[in-house]
Amino acid sequence: MKHWFRLHGLALSRTLGALLRHPVATLLHLAVIGLVASLPLGLYLLLTSVGGVAAKMPVEPQLTVFLKPEADVGALRAQLAKDARLAQTRFVPKDDALKAMESAIGSGDLLAGLAENPLPDAFVLTARRDVPAAELTRLEQNLLTDPGVDTVQLDSAWAARLEKAIALGRHALQVVVLLLAVALVLVTGNAIRMQILTRREEIEVAKLIGATDSFIRRPFHYSAAIQGVLGGLAGCGIAAGAIAWLNPAVGELAAAYGQPFLLALPGPVELAVVCATTMLLCLLGAWFAVWRHLRRYR
Repeated sequence: MKHWFRLHGLALSRTLGALLRHPVATLLHLAVIGLVASLPLGLYLLLTSVGGVAAKMPVEPQLTVFLKPEADVGALRAQLAKDARLAQTRFVPKDDALKAMESAIGSGDLLAGLAENPLPDAFVLTARRDVPAAELTRLEQNLLTDPGVDTVQLDSAWAARLEKAIALGRHALQVVVLLLAVALVLVTGNAIRMQILTRREEIEVAKLIGATDSFIRRPFHYSAAIQGVLGGLAGCGIAAGAIAWLNPAVGELAAAYGQPFLLALPGPVELAVVCATTMLLCLLGAWFAVWRHLRRYR
């Protein structure tokens, strides 16, 4: 066991020494790993932030039916009650709408200078979740043919579209992660192959005196693991810096719509996952490069 620890300590010290002897090449490789890791991490944080906001929004499709002054409210209420596409029907008199507006604005004198309440009576209709979009469009068109209906507004369709956009973003994230993972394996494999070529004579001598494949492979694996972890940390730093730079503008845009919203920064879980993933991918690339080279000595 003591011999095993000594071999690993020797490989680790040699690896750190080699990385420090070539600082420019090491920093460039870390920058590549960091950029590769920051792209999917930034997309994931964006989807997580938007998804958190979307989860708090109502996704039940709602229609607001604004009535004309001469509308027959009773007849329309009876017609809507028979419609199987609707889960709930709520009548909002214009006086109640005015009180709600005054409460939201914080002013009780909205009718100053007006002879009467200009707001219309309205029905707020909540459709069933399983009703397709085409049926909602058909319901909207049918309501507009009623002589007592002024306008119809579909209120919550955008929330459903946002959910679908987020789902599409998750699929896009999976594709991006897969492509960048392959790229990281190839980049690391090529970097390790260059290290092997510079130490080819050393490897040949070591094989001649009886060095095992594990002994030869160990420093390259340590090099890939260390650069993978440091590159993952660099990727989290790049993503955090980009989000911190964007958040003031994002906050101002959200405030213009009356909503507090900021993009989430990477936390300890994201940091651990990114570092572990980049380390494993770099190890895979290093293992493949060393395996290809060691095959020549068999």
